[in-house]
Amino acid sequence: MSAIAEYPDNLVAAKCRALLTGYDLIYSDNPYVPVAVESYVQAAIINPETNATSRTFESGGVLDVVAEYRSRRILIDHKTTSDDIEDPSGPYWRQLAIDGQPSHYMLLEWQNGRKVDEAVWDVMRKPSISPKKITKAEQRQAVANRKYFDRPLSQFSLDELQLEPRETLEMYEARLVWDCTQERPQRYFQRKTIPRLDSELIEYARDLWDHGQEILHARNAQRHTRNPWACMNYGSPCKFLGICSGYDTADSGQWRRKECVHNELTLNSDGRNVITNSRIRCFQTCRRKHYYEYELGIERIDEEEKESLYFGTLWHVAMEAWWKSFMKGQDNGNRNKSASSELANGGNGRQATLAF
Repeated sequence: MSAIAEYPDNLVAAKCRALLTGYDLIYSDNPYVPVAVESYVQAAIINPETNATSRTFESGGVLDVVAEYRSRRILIDHKTTSDDIEDPSGPYWRQLAIDGQPSHYMLLEWQNGRKVDEAVWDVMRKPSISPKKITKAEQRQAVANRKYFDRPLSQFSLDELQLEPRETLEMYEARLVWDCTQERPQRYFQRKTIPRLDSELIEYARDLWDHGQEILHARNAQRHTRNPWACMNYGSPCKFLGICSGYDTADSGQWRRKECVHNELTLNSDGRNVITNSRIRCFQTCRRKHYYEYELGIERIDEEEKESLYFGTLWHVAMEAWWKSFMKGQDNGNRNKSASSELANGGNGRQATLAF
């Protein structure tokens, strides 16, 4: 069995470490001064038309970064994608232009007396290159120079190269670092400002009120319609497809109730009356899925985390550490080391180090 097959989590971590190196190089002269990182914010849901306050729901969300820049308050949100991000007028950016997430967060801050001037999408494109076989000439050169893409090789990689002309994870990481720093940095990293007028935030507040009323109606009526067109979103089956299609039941013993229905939040309640941007998106996608996710609040006992979700989790862990290093009292010179050490723990407590 190859080293890559033995350590699938380590492959994801290697990707994140390489991209973090590129991110740190490109944005090392960071103009934003963070004042809050990964902060949970909540507020009442208010109908702008009547000033009525919801007696059932409140709004909430975790803000990646709130920063100051030239006396302006900036909201920064991290995104990972496999889509093209180089074209500023491409489909990816067009979709984000109407995304409700920045409006949701900016409204939360406004209601808490901390008005945000603008938001910034901080986007990283996931790599499409994978570990590969190398030529005999590349093998000999790497062994002779004890380097690969200008990065020193460990004895582990040198020993592996003696056995097979194939990149180890360390070598793959070195090639990805070169690609995202020297060859194609714009392919991997882009930032774009998202302006929001006060009128747009008020319009979003109306939408938020309407979403709350629709969720409340579905709850009271016990009507949770299915959307078959969403069963295979992103090329994989919805985790609740077995229940919806009659092959499983929510009380089969394969499922358990979550303490909090919001995986991304730490609350003192079960969270069923908290409306987040993720919850709204789920409700819009499929009301039956929303019922299982946020009303029943169930999860499979043996559910494995998808690589894409694990990748996103690791990247957010790294970004949290990186941005915190810019806060007052932190040693900026060690920010990349600090973020990389977070990656070594695999984000969710899973070990994701390279076994050299």
